[in-house]
Amino acid sequence: MRRVSAVATDVLVWVVFAVLFVGAALLVKVAAALLVVLVVLALLLGLVLRTVRRRRAGPPRR
Repeated sequence: MRRVSAVATDVLVWVVFAVLFVGAALLVKVAAALLVVLVVLALLLGLVLRTVRRRRAGPPRR
């Protein structure tokens, strides 16, 4: 029969592994969300700059 301390150590190792695994998964989700936000902001900035450039140029000349 195994000692109680050995079982407790095994349980502790599995709990730490699970916490690290869940933490890593959450970090990946947060990184993906930040990447999406940055891409959306870059696209919006591009649209704003294009609009400002068109307004500054004035009406199109023929």
